[in-house]
Amino acid sequence: MTVWNHLKNPPACYRTLPFWSWNDDLDQPELIRQIEEMHRAGIGGFFIHARGGLTVPYMGEKWMDAIQLCIEKSQELGMEVWLYDENGWPSGFADGKVPARGHAYQQKLLAYEWGPFKQENNNTIAGYIQCGDELHLLAPEDRRSPDLRIYYEVNPYYIDTLSKTAVNAFITTVYEVYWARFVTRYDSVLKGIFTDEPQFGRGNLPWSLELEHEFETRFGYSLLTALPALFWESENYRKIRNDYWLCVTTMFTEAYAKQIGTWCRKRGWLSTGHVVDEQTLMSQATSVGDPLSFYEHMQIPGCDWLGRSVSEEPLVPKQVSSVVRQLGKKRAITESYGCAGWNIDFQDLKRIGEWQFVHGMNLMCQHLQAYTLKGMRKRDYPPSLFYQQPWWEHYHHFNDYFARLSMLLVEGTRQAEVLLLHPIRTAWVEQAGLDSTKIDFYHQSFAQLSRWMCQSFIEHDYGSEGIIERHGKVESGQFILGEADYRVVVIPPSVTLSSRVVHLLQQFVLQGGTLIAFEPYPYLMNGERRTEISHLIEAARKPAYNRLTLEKMISSVVSPSISVNDRQGVPITSDMVNVQTLELDDAYLYYVVNSGKECYPDSEVTIYQKGMLSLIDLESGNIKPLNHKTVEGSTQVNLTLYPGQSYMIRLVQEEVQSLVETVTKMQADYSNCHIQHLNTDWKIHDMDENSLTLDMCRYRLEHGEWSTMMPLIFIQEELQNIGSAVNIELEFAINLAFDPTDGREMFLVLENPEKVRIVVNDKEVASYSCGWWRDIAFRKIDIRGCLRYGRNSIHLMMDFWNSSETYEALERAGQFESEANKLTLDTELESIYIIGDFAVASESGYVDGELGVMYTDGPFMLTEYPGICSIEDDLVSQGLPFFAGSIRLTQTVSVRSDDQASWLWQFGSKPDAIITQLKINGEEVHTFLWEPYEVDITRFLRSGDNFIELQLTNSCRNLLGPHHHIKGEPLKVGPDSFKDKAGWTDKDLDKDTHIFQSRYAFVRFGLSDVPRLVRMTNDLISEPAS
Repeated sequence: MTVWNHLKNPPACYRTLPFWSWNDDLDQPELIRQIEEMHRAGIGGFFIHARGGLTVPYMGEKWMDAIQLCIEKSQELGMEVWLYDENGWPSGFADGKVPARGHAYQQKLLAYEWGPFKQENNNTIAGYIQCGDELHLLAPEDRRSPDLRIYYEVNPYYIDTLSKTAVNAFITTVYEVYWARFVTRYDSVLKGIFTDEPQFGRGNLPWSLELEHEFETRFGYSLLTALPALFWESENYRKIRNDYWLCVTTMFTEAYAKQIGTWCRKRGWLSTGHVVDEQTLMSQATSVGDPLSFYEHMQIPGCDWLGRSVSEEPLVPKQVSSVVRQLGKKRAITESYGCAGWNIDFQDLKRIGEWQFVHGMNLMCQHLQAYTLKGMRKRDYPPSLFYQQPWWEHYHHFNDYFARLSMLLVEGTRQAEVLLLHPIRTAWVEQAGLDSTKIDFYHQSFAQLSRWMCQSFIEHDYGSEGIIERHGKVESGQFILGEADYRVVVIPPSVTLSSRVVHLLQQFVLQGGTLIAFEPYPYLMNGERRTEISHLIEAARKPAYNRLTLEKMISSVVSPSISVNDRQGVPITSDMVNVQTLELDDAYLYYVVNSGKECYPDSEVTIYQKGMLSLIDLESGNIKPLNHKTVEGSTQVNLTLYPGQSYMIRLVQEEVQSLVETVTKMQADYSNCHIQHLNTDWKIHDMDENSLTLDMCRYRLEHGEWSTMMPLIFIQEELQNIGSAVNIELEFAINLAFDPTDGREMFLVLENPEKVRIVVNDKEVASYSCGWWRDIAFRKIDIRGCLRYGRNSIHLMMDFWNSSETYEALERAGQFESEANKLTLDTELESIYIIGDFAVASESGYVDGELGVMYTDGPFMLTEYPGICSIEDDLVSQGLPFFAGSIRLTQTVSVRSDDQASWLWQFGSKPDAIITQLKINGEEVHTFLWEPYEVDITRFLRSGDNFIELQLTNSCRNLLGPHHHIKGEPLKVGPDSFKDKAGWTDKDLDKDTHIFQSRYAFVRFGLSDVPRLVRMTNDLISEPAS
């Protein structure tokens, strides 16, 4: 395959692969419809992911039939199907079947207790007598009462991932069953399987019934004598901890990653997914030991990136991409956008994705696409990036963009000649309980070195000591790790190195390789003091701990490939401006990314070799010439780095003069131009149905007393706590400031209308649905003949019940996440909605908050929509607080145009909309998805009057919330974000913080600033297009 011939339309194998959340009953025609929607949106395939809300028996016959149907439809459309190996997550428990096999299969975690002991415990591992400052192991025949006992706690809801037997049971229960059902007929479509967040603990010390024997076999001494050193510092405690964590990590990696990876490889499937807690040395050490060693056994290793932000530290993606490059795996997948919230826009989708891609990821798995939003599913770590979103018809732009980017990054060969050792083993020896103080220092030091190299555009990989031990060698002064070779190795501040790594580094130095070390230098080998390591450090270069010194030392060995300076010629050293260099066919690719929110106008990009430059336009697949110049053997081009913008520059090494072609302008010289602002008032030409979310009501049980007004989500919890079936009645109230009897459409939207008796203003309404709105579970009920001017009441009567099995599941859900993540309820009380032709006014007005949030206390009233709006005020405050859809605004502007002038359309600032479409005189000009928010409109304008149309499209955020979170618009959103107690997505808040507030928080919707037309002569155009 020639990459350049497929830029316009890359094959499915490079396209995005979202999680498709199967979270309800599975209707076959609906499954087909949703696959067709994905195909239309440019998605290459999907992971079939069982999640909470699923009502079909997991891996039962209906489940398997649905998968077969989807495989056959995907085969017809040329899409890929991927499986997911669990019901919920973390992977391994097989929907509970593996831990149900008994004690030996269940997860075990170390704990200790000082005497006197509360009760006898059958899980005691060893007892100890304290003698002064020392603890001595009690022999089994010693009848003395111990001062300390170390035991293990059992988690009956997850598995012992250190046990090959337990993991093999997982493979047999899930993988083998899928293989037997599908592989013979569908091996060309069914590509592989995703494993999600396997772990041996979360901030714990793991135990296994097999660990004691395995430890003594490997290291030749008893783990029981050494166990106290895992909790407290004692003689040789670092050696003991090094051995313990090495043993645990090896057992976990071989039992889980290697068994699954080997199973998949033998059958031609691709093993993919990610581990848990990849972010810090502390979290890695106490959950998976060494994530890089785990990635070694996956065909497509991956990471997880949650929320709506990026990091100054590149660790998470670079850990994966380093192993991928070193072991020749080609692809690195990222599960992204979970918890990002309903209002994540295309700018942030692109920015977060490209921040990871410039650090080496190259395959996108979006979290997620929900089969339905019924019940609690709408709060399942939103957003759902699927048909429910008003912007769905534009999603193909994003998917096409990342397909082109993925293809180039997968097929290109990434360049890196510097290896930074990963100090996870230092974390092992310094780990003690949950205290991460010591480890945090080494984490920050390691991350800072990586940041400095990124800031200096020094491309580098991380080196796992485990992978070096298995795949490392030294030849001709090169440190070779699998398929990658390095001229420079950097030792970050550390405590210990493995003996194999020390010996390889000694060879590297003897053969002339450059070894750089930063203090505090490692002084232990395998956790013990040895002279070899001190001799190694003596031979290393030891620069001062700062970016410029590091850059100078590395650059004396490895020639820089690129630099980026601002318009004053000062190097840009932002964490958010990064470069990846690749070779592809006869060309070099320079992928320049600004992941930050600062603009760098007219920046000077210098590529340190000569050649012809062109720009690969990832939005269109076109390749455009770039104006550039050659300076002393280098090639220079000036580019504006807008926030979230990137450039894929191609260099072909040919002796050519600078190009003379001028391409589409991007930046004007405003010192000599005419700026014409548009009017602030716009006509509302048309819009989707407006909406009012009713998330509070009164309720009563069995015709008893009415409660006060309460959020429905609190009523749900109260009724669940009753523990038995009850008859309930809900009362909602809405106020109308107009007479609704004029025939306009007015609908009540609710879930499961067939289970509810509906009474509007004392008039019973048939629960017959006239279609769905936004989601297949949001059913429309026509109530236009029931409403009246003034106060209106809506009563819903139903039975609230949950089965005994559901109550048992609720109890288990509070014990461990594997149970919570697959929870399904029988009755769910959810917001209802009024949709139709109206405006929504708040009687208390609005006040502005941070992050573009607008607050109001309500109450809300339905009013007439005026037909005109002003961009001096937000559309939220002009009648659209709960709106989820598109609105078209128009005005006429008069201009004087001539053949000597060029015109730009510019937004003064980013519109407060997900999508902004511009039409001029009936012609489509541009769809604004992300920066830059300007476009050449010369050919669309005419002298005199011009008809301007702007269509603004928002998200489901203001419809679905969270409306009441104390932060207004949290940047990490999970199920708890809608309740009153902070969950893990709010770990910056105290766990006892009440996060629910009665006032409503909405995100802004509108233009945010007055658009302008910029008139200039052609000689003022100064920059090529992107």
